[in-house]
Amino acid sequence: MALRFEDLRVRDGQLLDRDFFNRRYRLIVEALSGLGAEVGRLDATTDNLMSLGLERVDEALAPALAAAQAAAENGFLVATSATELTLSLGLETTIQVDDTPARALFTPTPQVILTRQGGALADWAIFEVSDYDRSNGGLAGQVVAINGAIGDAAHSDWVIAASAGLAATIIAAAADLANTLALAQQAAAQADDAAQTAQTVLANGPVSSVNGLTGTVTFGMSDIPGLVDALGGKAAASHGHTISDVSDLQASLNAKVDVSDLTVIDGGTF
Repeated sequence: MALRFEDLRVRDGQLLDRDFFNRRYRLIVEALSGLGAEVGRLDATTDNLMSLGLERVDEALAPALAAAQAAAENGFLVATSATELTLSLGLETTIQVDDTPARALFTPTPQVILTRQGGALADWAIFEVSDYDRSNGGLAGQVVAINGAIGDAAHSDWVIAASAGLAATIIAAAADLANTLALAQQAAAQADDAAQTAQTVLANGPVSSVNGLTGTVTFGMSDIPGLVDALGGKAAASHGHTISDVSDLQASLNAKVDVSDLTVIDGGTF
């Protein structure tokens, strides 16, 4: 039952007794109970829809997933070859993919990676594909990169892996590494030249630093801290003084005997 506002309205002069409140509480509880039942039915419906949706997803995706798994297991990305080859950089050749279920599914990328069954992890080559004949397994192309000892001898236990963008990335990384190595060698040579130049300057060049000065150092009076002030406090080389400039000189002279007061006695001719 739907709960209406009119069922709960309070009117003027209405007696507010126990029956008044109990009636309204009962209506509210019944409405809430009805809502609980509706929620339960909605939950059940939601569960049914989710279950039905998952069933449809399984029906649609399961075959595709099974096909993808089977393709991966049967060699969609990997194939083998017993063609005996001695790999070398720039070698143009055709590798015969083994006649196995993998050959019918194998789809090479523009570059594939060649390794050996049970070979060392560091031994690999990149083969740039120019043509692939699925009917006879002929994989034609050129060796564009070699790493490790995979090209040291002839082998016939090849594993061919479709690499998507991996091989191109390896080639680009190898090129970047070669450029970086060349730049490092150039920088090392420049650093060695700079070190030799520095040694020559230190051995034969001017003093590197004297009193904060560098290069060829020339001193003036102002370059020696305090020298100008010290010399300014000394007496001048030539003097022009009066009696008053010499302390107590006038008093000392006044204390001397006045020459005019002296009587000279003529004692004869000398």
